[in-house]
Amino acid sequence: MTDVKKRRYHSPLRAEQAQASRAAVLRAAHELFVAQGYGSTTIEEVAERAGVSKPTVFTAVGNKATLLKVVRDVTMAGDDEPRTVTDREDVAAIAAAGDLDRAVALTARHITAVNARYHDVHEVIRGASGSDPAVAELWRTAEAERHVGAGHLLARLGAKPIPTRRRAQDQLWLLMAPDTYHRLVVCRGWSRPAYERWITGQIRALFA
Repeated sequence: MTDVKKRRYHSPLRAEQAQASRAAVLRAAHELFVAQGYGSTTIEEVAERAGVSKPTVFTAVGNKATLLKVVRDVTMAGDDEPRTVTDREDVAAIAAAGDLDRAVALTARHITAVNARYHDVHEVIRGASGSDPAVAELWRTAEAERHVGAGHLLARLGAKPIPTRRRAQDQLWLLMAPDTYHRLVVCRGWSRPAYERWITGQIRALFA
């Protein structure tokens, strides 16, 4: 008896519809989390705002904790593409800058762009981390990943700071914090360019 291999069916239209549903779910979750907080947001509300069924929310993204994690990832990256941070043009440009001042300026621009997109989601995670174990774990992961990211950015700057590398990494980790952007721009009314100029000077001071 001859074995017949089943051919995997792929429908471009179905894939496009699935991607559109995922994007709608993530957009709805983002809006609701920021507007009313993580604890007050339900999957039913996300589904209603996204214009999909409740099961579609789970199949497109996942449960509520997963929704928040993916919203975080997509907001930080600026898209839902499966690319690593180092593959992204703005980060790759830092290593190719050619001189320290240019590299510092590009680093500050990158940090500013990420925090401008992400700071409100970061506040949601911070606010819910004290009452939800899954969000608390996400908060710890976010803080640890930013510290690793600070080390990667220092390496791409291509110069050796005067302080110890560990100290410089800790300082850049603090400078990169979305909390700082939120406090200066949202709470204190700084403009985005003013924040970018400030963080440029602070990063440059690491190499003074």
